[in-house]
Amino acid sequence: MTAGWTETARAETERAQTARAETARAAAATAATAAAQPVVGTGRAAGTAEAARLVERWLLRGGAQIEEGPQRGAVAGWLDRDGRPEFVYLEITGYYLTTMAWLASGAASSPERAAEAHAHGRQALDWITRGLADGGVPPTRLYLSSGRSDWRNAGVFTFDLAMAARGVTSFADTDPRAERRDAARKTAADLCALVDGICAGAALLRSHDTVGGAPLPDRWSTRPGPHHLKAAAALLRVPDGVLRTPLVRVCRRTRAHWEARLAEAWPCRELHPLLYGIEGLLLAPPEPSAEGGATEGGADPRLELVERIYTRLMGLQHGDGTLAETTAGGKVRSDVLAQALRIGLLLRRRGLLRGDDWAGRLEALAGALLGFVRPDGKVLFSGDQDIANVWCAMFAHQALLLHSRTTDPRLPSVFSELLV
Repeated sequence: MTAGWTETARAETERAQTARAETARAAAATAATAAAQPVVGTGRAAGTAEAARLVERWLLRGGAQIEEGPQRGAVAGWLDRDGRPEFVYLEITGYYLTTMAWLASGAASSPERAAEAHAHGRQALDWITRGLADGGVPPTRLYLSSGRSDWRNAGVFTFDLAMAARGVTSFADTDPRAERRDAARKTAADLCALVDGICAGAALLRSHDTVGGAPLPDRWSTRPGPHHLKAAAALLRVPDGVLRTPLVRVCRRTRAHWEARLAEAWPCRELHPLLYGIEGLLLAPPEPSAEGGATEGGADPRLELVERIYTRLMGLQHGDGTLAETTAGGKVRSDVLAQALRIGLLLRRRGLLRGDDWAGRLEALAGALLGFVRPDGKVLFSGDQDIANVWCAMFAHQALLLHSRTTDPRLPSVFSELLV
């Protein structure tokens, strides 16, 4: 990172700080706006609780998962305006498995919904297992209509494989049958072996491997970056024996490298991967040499670093509670809002981000996020797109549920480990 960019980021952050004093007032205004939405009940917690139930129902019954045909069990990236899945996506299917594990582990609104989540998870796991048969791997985006091409299919991405492996092992832990858990871990090992092949001989996780040598455009997703903190943390959380020792070392070095970069300055301008990096810090298991570790409600010195990085990022929050998609501005995206909200709520639950100012800022985030939830539970990516986005729905569900049940002891104690 150049010194010029560091100064620019600092200046942008300082300018954004002037909006802090307005946030508490903006939260009240945002609450009034959100109250006009059909999903909002009486009071903010009631509104977020109802929205979470609607999004949960949509994720289970709204067509996000393919129900029949050769792609049965796969999960769509989004549904078009007619409610049809446009493409299926390995990364998003991995997220869906983690979401189904989250629901089955105690976050579902009812035992019936928990049972539905387990059935959907089995189908998603079966799709991934079939896709890996005979050494194969599903395309990054597998379009369901003929004649569609996508530059992403010229690469096999480390991040996608890591999210799939994490989803597989997270869901496997909810299955009472040992033989199914063992079979799922075999699938996870196959995914990790693909990552191992991409990163062979590398010091840090590589972004991707190309298919047929085709070049990929220069984007954050095609470069190593802070999002690889989440990939490394996900891989380091898989059960013993799934990850080969060389890849364990690569993941640990990746974690240390990008943690240091995040602590110093912004490694990229997009908030989505920056938030992935913070999520990776929350997900990362303690280093083998560390004493103790993160516990629910316990003291963890590493969380102080997370708080500092998150505080710096939230210096970009606007007076209306929103965050733009980059440090320099841009559209407001629901995935970014949901990511920021759930990180803030997790930190508050662990005794950080103290004070009324932070309470108001997170309330403003929640109000802004509610504006993207439709009465049927669909979640829009941004205000200029009238399509139902699946990963935004999963992120939003967790954020809204955590907001409505922040102090509820019925939430599973592993909820931060199941951060989608």
